[in-house]
Amino acid sequence: MTAVVVITDLVVLAKHLRLLDLAEQRGVTPLFVFGPETPAEELARHRGDPAHPLFRLKDEDLRHVTDTSLDTLLRAVAPWLRERAVRAVLNVGEVFVEAAGALAQALGLPGPGTHAARVCRNKVLQRLAAPALAPRWTLLEASRSTAADDWDAFPAVLKPASRMSSSGVRAVAGPAAVAPLLPDYGADELLLLEERIDGREFSVESLVREGRVLWAGITAKDTNESGTSFFTETGHTSPAPRLTPDQERLLLGANTDFLRSVWFGTGMSHTEFRLTADNRVVLMEAAARPPGDAITRLWRLATGMDLDAALLDLALGNEPATAPPRRRARQVYLDHPRGLLADVTAGDVPVHWVGEQGRWPDLPPVPREAPPRGHAVLVSRHHGDVLGDQSDSQGRSVSVVLDAPLDADLDAATARATRSVTIHTVDPAPARTPEEAVR
Repeated sequence: MTAVVVITDLVVLAKHLRLLDLAEQRGVTPLFVFGPETPAEELARHRGDPAHPLFRLKDEDLRHVTDTSLDTLLRAVAPWLRERAVRAVLNVGEVFVEAAGALAQALGLPGPGTHAARVCRNKVLQRLAAPALAPRWTLLEASRSTAADDWDAFPAVLKPASRMSSSGVRAVAGPAAVAPLLPDYGADELLLLEERIDGREFSVESLVREGRVLWAGITAKDTNESGTSFFTETGHTSPAPRLTPDQERLLLGANTDFLRSVWFGTGMSHTEFRLTADNRVVLMEAAARPPGDAITRLWRLATGMDLDAALLDLALGNEPATAPPRRRARQVYLDHPRGLLADVTAGDVPVHWVGEQGRWPDLPPVPREAPPRGHAVLVSRHHGDVLGDQSDSQGRSVSVVLDAPLDADLDAATARATRSVTIHTVDPAPARTPEEAVR
């Protein structure tokens, strides 16, 4: 039987577990490579649970590797390449983008391509590849001793070139604010200092086949940047509301221009832009893989499209089914109290501990004119986790997914869906003195 190599980590695959069934429906065996962000004990726990889809996975159809390098990936898949007819390579996480892109291209299989994969893992390369879309930027010197001496465009943003999930992205008001932040970065990290762009933030998700955009949708984003130095995403709405046709054309055109500039081949892309008050479109970052958070779920609710099926079809060299939006869907992350996470309650909206359970709910689409509905409360953290600042995506804890007809008041529906959610925390136990510990 032919096979598809799926390269991922457990926290990402939890959103894409339908790939097992979809692969079998297409007559291909899914072979999984899990990366270093997958805890071995968590993987074993889910594989030992008869209720979890990974229970069906055979030992010979799984590899768990310790790093994301191309050499390590090649060692992991080499036996499969000798023994199986591998028809597709499908990467569904960020950290393997480059290695998976190189593997697919070397095998002559559909993928974004090695150039696009490399550029989409590095924000400096993105600015070099598409200068017309880039903000004003500079690369900090290696010594960083006079990091901001020659930069005169403040307020600005300091960001590492290769991290993800808003990690390390900080607002800086002036030159004096840069130096105190530098110890938070690795000595070998490339750091960008760039102009801070005022304007609404959007992402454009695309399905691309051999350089041709088959489908693209615009998602509006909310962040916690107001009143903080962070840029953590706190909400997504698909399709984006309150855009004029001209603004939609500008964003979709910028997305197409970027994909063309990096020679993007086949797969799903995720580009993030700011749209200024005078309709300037500025690239924030781009990814050569499916979007994070619940965005694929939002587009499924909004359009009825099965994006997991589309991902697999593209990897297999087939053209996926696409559809326009018929509803509007939203994910909103909630503020949480500080303390140890004890419980989450939500009235009649189902609560899913997706982090602990290692799987997300399916959330199938509903009829076009169905009333607004809260579909799920998603808890990404574990019982007992410490809840604190939401300084990046890993600091968030609870979100609500809902949808409504395109012409409905989604803000009112959001307020109703979130009103009944309560995040319960307890205070951490006080530290014990050495004397108390021996009593």
